[in-house]
Amino acid sequence: MKQLLFLLSWIALLLCTSCRDETSDLGGKWVESDLQNVLTDTCTVKLSTILLDSINTSNKNIAQLGYYEDGIWGKIAASSYIEYTPASFTPDENLTYKYDSLTISLKCNGDYIGDTLSTVKVNLYELKDNITLNDNGYLFNNSSIAYNSTPLSTINIQPRPKGGNILEYRISDELGNAWFNKMLEKSEDFDSSDNFRKYFKGIAFVPDEASNRSIIGFAISDSSMCIKMYYHEISSNSSDLTVKIAPTTPHFNKVKHDRENTPLQLFDKQTKEITSDKLSNISYVQGLTGLYTKIEFPFLNNLLLLGQSVSIESATLYLYPVKGSYGKLNPLPSSLALYVADQNDVTGSQITDILGTSVQTGSLVTDDALNENTYYSFDITSFLKGNLGKVGVNIENLQLVLPESKINTSYQSVVFGDMNHPQSRVKLSVLYKVYKTY
Repeated sequence: MKQLLFLLSWIALLLCTSCRDETSDLGGKWVESDLQNVLTDTCTVKLSTILLDSINTSNKNIAQLGYYEDGIWGKIAASSYIEYTPASFTPDENLTYKYDSLTISLKCNGDYIGDTLSTVKVNLYELKDNITLNDNGYLFNNSSIAYNSTPLSTINIQPRPKGGNILEYRISDELGNAWFNKMLEKSEDFDSSDNFRKYFKGIAFVPDEASNRSIIGFAISDSSMCIKMYYHEISSNSSDLTVKIAPTTPHFNKVKHDRENTPLQLFDKQTKEITSDKLSNISYVQGLTGLYTKIEFPFLNNLLLLGQSVSIESATLYLYPVKGSYGKLNPLPSSLALYVADQNDVTGSQITDILGTSVQTGSLVTDDALNENTYYSFDITSFLKGNLGKVGVNIENLQLVLPESKINTSYQSVVFGDMNHPQSRVKLSVLYKVYKTY
């Protein structure tokens, strides 16, 4: 008899616990109660990928150079267009000078995609026209400036994305001698930035697509993407001297993206938004190609059908990068940004922490051992509370992008699995209270 009573008590306790930690859509079926707490992770999350028409890339002080290709992203060619301004140089008429060399210096900014052990081959072309900003004050990833068909020089960059060292490569002596002679002649072409801009329009740095396997980010500063002219005085005490031709504004990055033979080729049919079920159950986020993920919760209001009163207590969104889509060649972004958007996809505020004092960055958790449980997570409690009960054009969605500092300067990228992906499934965990369940 005691054993029977113990067994019945144990079953009752088990059922009571289940109703308070239920992972189905309803929960609380076994205990009659006016108020129940329900935990579910089966709410529908809809993912889509949106392609922006253009990304502002002007005057960001970063040059992205190279070419990368894989089965997820297709073929990406990264070019940079830069204008220059010379330092002042007044030759002493009592001295004789001799030209030595012309070089360009580059410094990696730590941003890359692809095989960083391979050489990045870049052709330098003289621009035919000045870089001129559009009427709106910008240039974009699909902007272009005409340049000469014959390169001034070709450099083979041995990148060190994490090294931070200055890389220096010799370029056209023909150009160097021409500039040097103009300086010695005190040509007006070198007496001001405006005159130099009229004389020399700038340089297009264009990758050799046939030989490159990576895209590398370089700073644009007084010491990076900077041209140096070396010369010396011919005298008994000869001195090695330099003149700097520094990068200046305007400058911009150009992107050429060939999506053929990838799921992304659907965008070539004038489509701007594609649901994940048409993209092999994944969604895309990448900066300079203009791809971001749209997140919707189409059946959120179904929670209101579960009782006389329903309130959301907490909600966490888990986004899982597709296994095999990231690694040494394509490292995951350390942070992401999540924005609220309206039905027209007009971006509003960024998702913050529960106190509203700081923005969330995705709280990346990595599983370096098995790569099975790597994910980003966002607390979207306030967002879901604000949208519970909204209908029609009042319903908001979420937009997942690279952080503001990266979205128009980086090729960092990530792909996420939707709820039907065979391995990496997005998940929404919601804790809510139901008063008088139906």
